[in-house]
Amino acid sequence: MGCHEEWPEDTYPPWAHGPGYVVSSDIAKAIYKQLNNGRLKMFKLEDVAMGIWIADMKKKGLVVRYEKEERIFHEGCKNGYVVAHYQAPKEMLCLWQKLQEEHRATCCGD
Repeated sequence: MGCHEEWPEDTYPPWAHGPGYVVSSDIAKAIYKQLNNGRLKMFKLEDVAMGIWIADMKKKGLVVRYEKEERIFHEGCKNGYVVAHYQAPKEMLCLWQKLQEEHRATCCGD
């Protein structure tokens, strides 16, 4: 946990941590609106910040449903991925090129 000046509570609200997360357009729009209105407090960890912002918006009536997505890989890569974590720059470039050429999420060979 960080210091109490950054977050006064003992625990953070639920947040999507790991290599990546996907949010629906209504949540993205709500965050964008709050940001433009200067109502979002910035936080050093962007995934925790998202959790804090969404928890606050839930208190104001925003409907949020958390789902676990099996195509988010924390290590390595499997075809059909949504997110593949711990990729070296060379692998990231290869993944991007394959996505552009094949129009689907295909992993690179070793």
